[in-house]
Amino acid sequence: MTTTIQRIIEIPIQELQSIDAKNNWANYKENQCCLCGKKVGKNPMYVHYLTNGNIVSYSGNDIINSQGFFPVGKECAKKLVIQFAF
Repeated sequence: MTTTIQRIIEIPIQELQSIDAKNNWANYKENQCCLCGKKVGKNPMYVHYLTNGNIVSYSGNDIINSQGFFPVGKECAKKLVIQFAF
């Protein structure tokens, strides 16, 4: 039996956000991309956002300090490194 260990990586969301998304973060709406600020289409991807301002490469709901999942448009999801969009 082989056991694999998932390495969890965090990236500050501000490093990935556009200027518009950063400026509008206080007025964030649930139907807009958290990276570019534009309205997301049908079936968006999601990033797991933490209270420390990072997104995390883990989709489990058992992570400490989770703020939940925030939508990401399909074009922004393509730009994410590793596996951050779920």
